[in-house]
Amino acid sequence: MNCVAIYLRLSQEDVDKRTYQAKDDSNSIVTQRQLILRYLDSDPSLASLPRIEFCDDGFSGTNFSRPDFQRMIDLIREGEISTVVVKDLSRFGRDYLEVGDYLEHIFPFLGVRMISINDHYDSNKYSGSTPGMDVAFQNLIYDYYSKDLSKKVKTGMRVKQRQGGYVSCCLYGYKVEEKHKMVIDPETAPVVRRIFLDVIGGKSTSQVARELNAEGVPTPLMYKNIQRKASDNRKPMWTHQRIIDMIRNLKYTGCMVNHTRESRRIRDKAGRRVPQEEWYIHENAHEAIVSKEEFEAAGNALRKVRPYKKKENTESFPLYCAHCGRKLQRTFGLDDHFYCATPYWSELETACKAVRWDRTELEAVLLESLKAELSVLKVESSKKKKDIEKDSTRIRSRLKVLNAELKQSDAQRMQSYMDYKAGSISREEFLSGRVERDSRQAELKASIAAMEAEYESCIRAENERKKEQATTSKAGSLDEEALKKVLYDAIEKVYITDGEHIEILWKFNDLFESG
Repeated sequence: MNCVAIYLRLSQEDVDKRTYQAKDDSNSIVTQRQLILRYLDSDPSLASLPRIEFCDDGFSGTNFSRPDFQRMIDLIREGEISTVVVKDLSRFGRDYLEVGDYLEHIFPFLGVRMISINDHYDSNKYSGSTPGMDVAFQNLIYDYYSKDLSKKVKTGMRVKQRQGGYVSCCLYGYKVEEKHKMVIDPETAPVVRRIFLDVIGGKSTSQVARELNAEGVPTPLMYKNIQRKASDNRKPMWTHQRIIDMIRNLKYTGCMVNHTRESRRIRDKAGRRVPQEEWYIHENAHEAIVSKEEFEAAGNALRKVRPYKKKENTESFPLYCAHCGRKLQRTFGLDDHFYCATPYWSELETACKAVRWDRTELEAVLLESLKAELSVLKVESSKKKKDIEKDSTRIRSRLKVLNAELKQSDAQRMQSYMDYKAGSISREEFLSGRVERDSRQAELKASIAAMEAEYESCIRAENERKKEQATTSKAGSLDEEALKKVLYDAIEKVYITDGEHIEILWKFNDLFESG
């Protein structure tokens, strides 16, 4: 389909200006749309073509991971769009290398015409050649403008952070009534205060989460969706970790804590954690939900987890609940065991409560199962060897018979021709015999091809068996301590039903490979 794509984009910085200024600036979506429509209506070659609008409102131009942009590219690849029109190239993107790649390689390859109105750029004018230096410099300027703007925004954010202003997501328990100012939310602040008082009163974080879930109290994310009137059919899922995070959040005492994370460079998607001594902390920045004494008391009431040293090859335990499928949680200290956390998050009565194993006992069971599995593999490998040798012998014998018969048929074909030339047989007899021999030879060749394919399967099976044998042989040479170190390398997943029933899925392909 020969359609024109109208691409509109407004960055987050433009959205902020549009929100807090009375007048729309020249980069508004409405202005971009009007400019492009006037241009299309004035161009006879484009005025009659169907139009599809794509709009990314509030997305940065420094990367191309924008939903409507990607939707437009998908339609271009499907051949639905032949022309793309933008207000200027900065609306298309601000990474001059990627923009240049689209202009010089991707769009020409796909046969797509690119028009940037304010840049006076039309790719049809550069058919068979690269765009002029002015276009390249414009893209470079747009890129440097983004970097400069990013630095200015970052500097402005730092100033507001040092002054104790609210510049990030609004904390659960508060709401925003004016720019950069948090005030208490009467609906959620009582929940926060209740959590602190429950922990101070001796309840565990798991117990607090369980009670909130039982009462159907919306989680912070669910409450945000309710405020936005977004559909969310999920059940409340408070977790003990969510309670811990709230108990440790100093902002609930009225302090504003900023600069806890920072981006190291433009387009950095994962900011680094800032050391606590570099945080910006301002007291009495907003109304407190709990006092400092209550904050410290709740923090002291949290269960202290003793630091532990990770053991080699056991950082990740592939243990799962057979009922809900969740990965098992682990406790540390003297009582080191695995358990399903679902009963702590949701209903009290559930089969998941039975999923609880002492780590030492579980690993002893897994180790014995590994030994038994390796013994079974050893026996199966010996049996496979006999079966493969038997099949291989049968196939070779059959191939020998088939090839001999095919060779004999070729000799008969030649003898029949000689008899026909000598007048020993008639033409009809010669032709009839040739038809029968051709039919039989076709059958023989098909049978030989099938036998050869079956023989190749035997060879592959033998190679796999040799790998398994090497694994079992190497495992057989290990003592119990060495076998413990590779225990979890041999396990794909363990599904635990209760304290007596488990299901183990093994993986031996990569076991001992690096050894």
